[in-house]
Order: sequence, then structure tokens, then C-alpha cells
Amino acid sequence: MRHNIRALVLVSLMLGFIPALEVRAAEATGRVTISYTLTRLSRIASNQLAIWIEDADGRYVRTLFVTDFTGRRAGWKRRPQTLPTWLQMAGVKEARQSDIDSISAATPASGGHTAVWDLEDRHGKAVAPGTYRYRIEANISWENTAMWTGTIEVGGGRTTSRAGVVYTPRDAEKLGTLISEVSALYEPAR
Repeated sequence: MRHNIRALVLVSLMLGFIPALEVRAAEATGRVTISYTLTRLSRIASNQLAIWIEDADGRYVRTLFVTDFTGRRAGWKRRPQTLPTWLQMAGVKEARQSDIDSISAATPASGGHTAVWDLEDRHGKAVAPGTYRYRIEANISWENTAMWTGTIEVGGGRTTSRAGVVYTPRDAEKLGTLISEVSALYEPAR
């Protein structure tokens, strides 16, 4: 009897008598708030930064913020060494200027700041639950940069994390600390 019912349901689905159920991948809900401290440096060719998200495999998801000189004013063309990792990951050379303009803003004043990710990718689609990387690339002076990287789990309960930093070249830190105290907080939707 059970087999007959299953067969009847299967045939009904195939013939369109019973509408098929739409199967959708799970979507993460809530938001990630990335916090950082910025200390503006008194030097030329510095004070530029970009904040973006990658998936667990290192694939670009979305840029949350880039400083106006690098983004909107296309400073990346005059000084491509400013934020080289972001330029490559975000595909800036092929991007529409309107997309870059929408994430560009003036370099913030010294102090504590946040960037909020609404868990959507660059196309406005909700991402799946899982582990994501948040990154802040900061231009200290000319080709001297700091890359802050952390991971955050989204889609479950409230989580926090702290990012670590790598300077390029290694002694770039001696030129000043533009970004510090980078962390993230995931808060699920209520």
C-alpha cells in the first residue's frame, strides 16, 4: 500500500497534478558589524582603506567600504600599489563606476568606526549560512600596507571574532598604525 501511494504521488508530480515544492538553499539572516580603530597618519600616499567580505574559500563576496580617493576618484589608477589585494579581489578594473561610487566615502576621522554587512553578496542576494572572512586592507604609505583578516560564522547564534594583521613589507608597521583593534560581531535576525 505504501509503495502504491508513493508511486501515485510521483506520477502526479510528473504529470503536474500536484505542484512541485520549490527547494531553496538556506539563507543567513541578521548582520555582521565589523569594528575597527583608525588613526590617521600625517603623510602623503596613506590613509586609504577597503573593507570587504570573502567566503570560506577566499572568493570575493562584497565590498562594504573603500575610501573616496581610491574608489570614486579612481586613485587606484594613479597609485595601484595603494590597495592591491582589494583591487584584484573586487575586480575593480572591470567594475562599473556606479558600483564603486556606491561603496566609496571620505576617509573617516581618527577614532572608532564600524562597517555593517547585511549578509548580501554584491548582486543583492542573501548568502548561505557558513563561515566568512572579513578583511580590511590599509595603505600606510605608498606600497606599505596592513591586511587585517578575521573569520565569522553566520547563520547560527550570536558570535564574535578578532582579526589578525599582516604587514607588507614586514617592517611597514614601523611607519605607523593606521588600523587597529579589528573585530566582528554576528547578530542573527530576531
